[in-house]
Amino acid sequence: PESFKATLRAYQSDGVAWLQALREHGLGAVLADDMGLGKTVQLLAHVAIEKAAGRLTAPVLIVAPTSVVPNWRAEIARFVPDLRAVSLTGADRGSQFAKIGSADVALTTYALLPRDADYLLERDWSIAVLDEAQAIKNPRAKAGAVARELRAGQRLAMTGTPIENHLEELWSIYA
Repeated sequence: PESFKATLRAYQSDGVAWLQALREHGLGAVLADDMGLGKTVQLLAHVAIEKAAGRLTAPVLIVAPTSVVPNWRAEIARFVPDLRAVSLTGADRGSQFAKIGSADVALTTYALLPRDADYLLERDWSIAVLDEAQAIKNPRAKAGAVARELRAGQRLAMTGTPIENHLEELWSIYA
């Protein structure tokens, strides 16, 4: 859509088309490209398409490591500046919860996911995204348990390292 301000490479366009096809069939995905190949821009193109088509009936929730949240804000502003984003981070994040209903994208962290579970689990999300999804490789960890309970029309995991040590880590991402 016109709101998307980047030119995708051929393989990135294929990735976005794949995400769109999966959404059409009610399926989630693991986008497991190597670092630096544009997982973020592919996801933002997918979200921009969903918004332009009127299919974002609820916000998109992006869960990421704390250090990556500022990058997400910058990439949203750069590639899809008309997306309204709210960061649910920091000590004053409680004041931001009221803004979720008018946002297109809500950003939180793996560390805060269990702490804010009551609030995040009571909402519906158009898309739930786990960036650096290897962060939930332990299926018994609280962040992974909360992530599995999120109600979303589509679930997407993004990671450059879906398996670091053993196959159970991949199961945790798929669950």
